[in-house]
Amino acid sequence: MSGEVETAKYVRADVQGNRLGDEIVFFDDRVGKYFATGPVGADIWDMLDLPMNLETICTKLLAAYEIEEDTCRLQVFAFLEKMTELKLISVTQ
Repeated sequence: MSGEVETAKYVRADVQGNRLGDEIVFFDDRVGKYFATGPVGADIWDMLDLPMNLETICTKLLAAYEIEEDTCRLQVFAFLEKMTELKLISVTQ
């Protein structure tokens, strides 16, 4: 992954997410759609109340779940990219 990815910090956008069991459900009134995460996505969402980089997110997830570090980084990055694309989170440098 590039240096930009390593220094980027992710933070929640101004979208309300509500916990439903072990998931987070979002309603984005800007586009009139619902979105939902799985349990790991909910954990990531909970972490993003303050800006956080990929490394810190992965460190926390590696402590909580049995997953290979490379797999974690790739999957978390893909999740963050999708959430950014949907404008549910934003990226700062």
